[in-house]
Amino acid sequence: MRSPAFITIVGLLLAGCSTVPPRYQAPFLNMEQNKNTYSKEADLADDGYRDLTGVLHVHTRYSDGAGTFAYIGRVANEQNLDYLITTDHNTLKPLRDGKQGWYGKTLILVGTEISTADGHYVALNIKEEIDRERRSPQDIIDEVNKQGGLGFIAHPYVKKRWTDWSVTGYTGIEIYNAAHDAVDENRTRMVVWTLAVAQDPFYYSMLDRPYDPLGIFDAMIKKHGRLVGIGSTDAHEHRVMGIRFAPYGILFRMVRTHLLVPDAPITPEVVYAAIRAGHAYVSFELVTKARGFTWSVKDKDQVIGIMGDAVNFREGLTLEAALPEIGYMTLFKDGEPIEDQVGKQGSFSVQGPGAYRLEVSRQAKPWILSNPIYIQAAQTQPAALP
Repeated sequence: MRSPAFITIVGLLLAGCSTVPPRYQAPFLNMEQNKNTYSKEADLADDGYRDLTGVLHVHTRYSDGAGTFAYIGRVANEQNLDYLITTDHNTLKPLRDGKQGWYGKTLILVGTEISTADGHYVALNIKEEIDRERRSPQDIIDEVNKQGGLGFIAHPYVKKRWTDWSVTGYTGIEIYNAAHDAVDENRTRMVVWTLAVAQDPFYYSMLDRPYDPLGIFDAMIKKHGRLVGIGSTDAHEHRVMGIRFAPYGILFRMVRTHLLVPDAPITPEVVYAAIRAGHAYVSFELVTKARGFTWSVKDKDQVIGIMGDAVNFREGLTLEAALPEIGYMTLFKDGEPIEDQVGKQGSFSVQGPGAYRLEVSRQAKPWILSNPIYIQAAQTQPAALP
């Protein structure tokens, strides 16, 4: 039986739970071994793309995370992740220290989470740190773009939320953040149940549709045009007395961001190009894997665009979905639900110009969130992402 002091320590923790340490059934692979390989699960249908499974927004010992790069690499390899992006707070020191690269079959890239005066901003593919103390949020966004990077407004509707929605030029928004959208909002439950409930069912019970982040995502698309939605773990893995709270292994399955890339070797450029293009979908995989999902627009039988793409409207266009398992599909146009279907295949008629994205659920829990396909008026040319 746990002592009162121990229970007090548990109660003070502000993170998720796990009493079972990660199980590494396979040995950690050498840094050069198996690089440029893909996960061995089902691939996409015949649309010319491969599906990379990965996680974004991970913290290490370079800021307030518990894991080293080697440790995180082991977890990523155990889960067959193709890529992982770390985002330690306000530092690119791991990049300077040569931590970016292949860890077995997982490519680990280094970004950073910048604390601005109006919230947190995840910056990817930048090489120089940004003086956040002397710059406004808009200046920081502009500097990330100047460096050729990508920027995402982090956890926009929870603690340390974003407050300045007049900014422009950001690549996208975190439409789900596991640490904030689930873990931080369920602290009382975690204190009560942390030592009594198995990991997967407990974390699955916390999973809900991210109404507010999706709402702001749809609203900002209406205001600014094309944006990219990503799912972030915001994983830190807190550790006390041998117990792991909000462990990397759980959060890496709780939310993933899949990327659709050309059938070519994986490089940082390939990963970032797919993110920038919005060739991505968010998945929740504590119960059911999502690899194999497709969301495309067709003219007759020809695929003319996938999620993230913009195509000109014409009569007869259809939006097509394929799922690895049966799911409940809801089609959203410009942020409003317009049609539901159930099955492993979905076909929807395009109802004029608009931003069309798909949400898929199973057992009344979110499973897949696509990025939009943008159907434009015929005279409009596709706009470039920032």
